[in-house]
Parts: sequence; C-alpha cells; structure tokens
Amino acid sequence: MLNEVTTYVKSLFETHPNRKIGFLGGVLVGSAILLFGFFPVLFAFCCGVIGLYIGSRFDAGDDLVYRTLKTIEKILPERFQRW
Repeated sequence: MLNEVTTYVKSLFETHPNRKIGFLGGVLVGSAILLFGFFPVLFAFCCGVIGLYIGSRFDAGDDLVYRTLKTIEKILPERFQRW
C-alpha cells in the first residue's frame, strides 16, 4: 500500500508541475495556520498582497508616491498639510 502511494505521488510530481506548486503551497499555508493561527497568517497574506500590488505598480512605471501625496492633499484640510 505504501509503495503504491509513493509511486502515485512521484508520478504526480513528474507529470503535473503546477500541481506540485499548489500542493507545496497548501502544505505551507496549512502548517503556518497550525503553528501561528488563522488571523496572523491572514494578516501576513494581506500584507503580502498589498506589497505585491505596490511592487507591480512601481514595475509598471506608475508614480505611486506622487499620486498618494496628491490624494492626501485633496483629503486633508489645509491646516494639516505640511508641504
């Protein structure tokens, strides 16, 4: 029985490389949830997604800092603006 399972897992990893990444990612997330808890892992995931978004905007050549400062300038009253 163990021999059949090991041959199946080996064939799965050899024939389906994307499933390998999904499997390893699932094991990693599951282990992190068991070790640290759901909400700390969810927070880390959200921070990673935000970082990925910001990094992709910088890679696309978007001037994110300038747009952020202009948005803050529109939102804040004049007495709180320092620039």
